[in-house]
Amino acid sequence: MPNGLRAAIVTAMQSVTRMLKPRYWSDTAQNEFAALFEDADHAPVFIEKVADALIRGWPPNRDKPVWALALVVEALGRTTQRRPSGLEILAMRPSDVLSSLLEAAERGLPGIASAASHTAVRLHVNEASIVLSRTRLGLLRKIAEFLIAADGYARAAEVVATFETLARGPSQETLKEGVRSLARRLYEYRKTHFAEGHAASSFDYVRRKLGQATPTDADILALWTDADNSHFGTYRTAFAAALAFLKSRREVEERAAVTGAGSVDEPGNDRGIVPDDDGGGPPSPLALLYTADIDPGSMLMALKSTPLNVYTRAEVDFADLLESVWPDARLNVRSVLRLLAFHPIQSGLSNTLRTGRAKVPVEERVTCVEAATYREVLERIDALQDKTAGWLAAHYALTAGTPQREDRSAIARTGAMLLSRSRSKSFARPPAELAAHFSRIAPSLVALAEMTADVRGVVAAFDGPEGGRLQSTFADDREVFAAEFARRYLGRGGPDSDALHDDAADDPEGGVQ
Repeated sequence: MPNGLRAAIVTAMQSVTRMLKPRYWSDTAQNEFAALFEDADHAPVFIEKVADALIRGWPPNRDKPVWALALVVEALGRTTQRRPSGLEILAMRPSDVLSSLLEAAERGLPGIASAASHTAVRLHVNEASIVLSRTRLGLLRKIAEFLIAADGYARAAEVVATFETLARGPSQETLKEGVRSLARRLYEYRKTHFAEGHAASSFDYVRRKLGQATPTDADILALWTDADNSHFGTYRTAFAAALAFLKSRREVEERAAVTGAGSVDEPGNDRGIVPDDDGGGPPSPLALLYTADIDPGSMLMALKSTPLNVYTRAEVDFADLLESVWPDARLNVRSVLRLLAFHPIQSGLSNTLRTGRAKVPVEERVTCVEAATYREVLERIDALQDKTAGWLAAHYALTAGTPQREDRSAIARTGAMLLSRSRSKSFARPPAELAAHFSRIAPSLVALAEMTADVRGVVAAFDGPEGGRLQSTFADDREVFAAEFARRYLGRGGPDSDALHDDAADDPEGGVQ
């Protein structure tokens, strides 16, 4: 590699490091990133923009570059007169890609339009749009090269197959899955090669904020809202970082108590130590029939992959969000309620700014008008608990034969009635096949039942004997989150507001200025 090119890459890395302090690059990442620019001399500012896109994406969404890349590959697949190829973006210069797309716009090809006085192109696919200049097309080309070559081409075949699928004119769902696949690949690489320095920096920030004290819900919220927070874009990530720090601190304390200070011979306690609490009331008959034996964090895997329509997507997302913090957050129930009520709003805001489309305008959405109240959150927990108990009863009805005890017979009758009333075609199977499917998800159902019962008891205790605390607390929290969302999201444009425009210093096709 020419010394001038290596120096430019080092300069770019140092510059990005100053912007995103601190950031970690493994040797593999440094070498593979440098290899991207061996084809020609590139301006340092362009190299810097590629590094920035790989690390943090294009604000406000880290996955925005791979989403834009998917749109370009799909559009090029529609413009070619030959057999569509997912590798057109690599075979063409960025200026040629732009010319091809602008010519397609002149021919009236759907979803492609000229922008910025014919110096950029607007792509519109499945209710999402973005403006791309020659510079940004050059960035996307480098990201495509990086995805293919990453980790010594270990996942090249998978990435190329995704590109080929996108080029063949995918359905809306296939396009989304393609974006998810590419984003997952980049996330895995970041986690292995980029994230260690950022994680260490975030850990130091949390440690400085929380110290050795037992954090309150206000302390956890402040990790996200404080002016010196440069680490966490969402409340969810700040909350997760706080829980990770507390877990680590507990493990250190437990090792010190058991083996003496400084010993690292014993692994930490994965679940942590929390006060005993039965969640309220005696165990149900179902609890006597089943005992969950499932790894933490894997509860919903079987429920997501089963062909049985046991839960809606919204119910799975809700349970997934809850599982991500429970039982570690058992002592911070208000923080859990904030997560369940307001994270969906922040996620919706991010998607709106990424796609430029939403049923509710950003100006209205930031007021949290769509947020579920804490009372409604409790009702959703109750509904999920009841539904889970019903599916456990259905499993019991399919596998238990003829129970002798009356309480178990009642469970079997309830389950049989639920199955007979189900209108989903996914349950139209022979009893033996249905029983086999339920047996595979039974441990997850039990774990979900136990979790929702535990959460329900803790939330009910938080509400108090008079039952009015949830309502007043939600009103206060909505004001806080609305103010924070307004600060973070109002005044920002849609997905095109940060579009790059070409100039000499940004030239993606070479020419160190």
